[in-house]
Amino acid sequence: MFLFLVSSCSFFYENKDHTKKQNNNLNKEIINNFSKAISKNADNFLFYLERGKAKHAYGDYIGAIKDFNDSLRLNPNSKAIFNRANSKYAYGDYNGAIKDYEKFISRNIFQDQVFYSIANSQFILLEYEKAIENYSKSIKYDQDEENAYLNRGNAKFKIGDYIGSIKDYEKSLEINAKSYVALNNMGVSKFKLKKYRNALQDFKKSLKLNPNNYNTFYNKSLTHFELKEFKKACIDLKKSNKLGKEIFKSEYSKICF
Repeated sequence: MFLFLVSSCSFFYENKDHTKKQNNNLNKEIINNFSKAISKNADNFLFYLERGKAKHAYGDYIGAIKDFNDSLRLNPNSKAIFNRANSKYAYGDYNGAIKDYEKFISRNIFQDQVFYSIANSQFILLEYEKAIENYSKSIKYDQDEENAYLNRGNAKFKIGDYIGSIKDYEKSLEINAKSYVALNNMGVSKFKLKKYRNALQDFKKSLKLNPNNYNTFYNKSLTHFELKEFKKACIDLKKSNKLGKEIFKSEYSKICF
């Protein structure tokens, strides 16, 4: 088992300067304020849009979708269609999210985040080649988006393009040298190419950045096994099982335990 993470979409409504509890309190207040405003003027599409954003941030995705529907009912040109797509994505309706993102793009409002979000949905739906195409479009509009390179690398890995995936992980690392996920995944691609020593170097770098990542210890363990370095392999496998509460069992477990 290897670690491949799809980075989550960035949503319009975020408050990074507050704790989660403070965020929830703030979002509740925003929801209440806009509910009062709607009770006095139910025909203002912006009120539903803003309340929907707050509901999304609060985790009420169904409520958010309903508000975005009302915003679009009152103003079909409302940007709520993008927010509704984000809420559908968060709720797990990936096909519905893709349809909304594509509607947003059809209005000639081109944003790198839209293509990135479509690609994430397609990745989850196992439509890797389509995802690669949309990650590429996202990168065209924002060449400094590390996650677009990271996830395009993941999609390339899924279709067996290990060399292409390594190039994308390297681009992601050029933007953010501290991405332990990119280092881990690059190591996995090198493992697939049987470049075991190079893979080990990537796993070691990844663990320096995140020493509690049991996935990477597991990957490093399997790499040592391939090199017949059984003592080192067992040390890493035991660390992986300890950190991951023994969730990994491999064909080599009987050698170590």
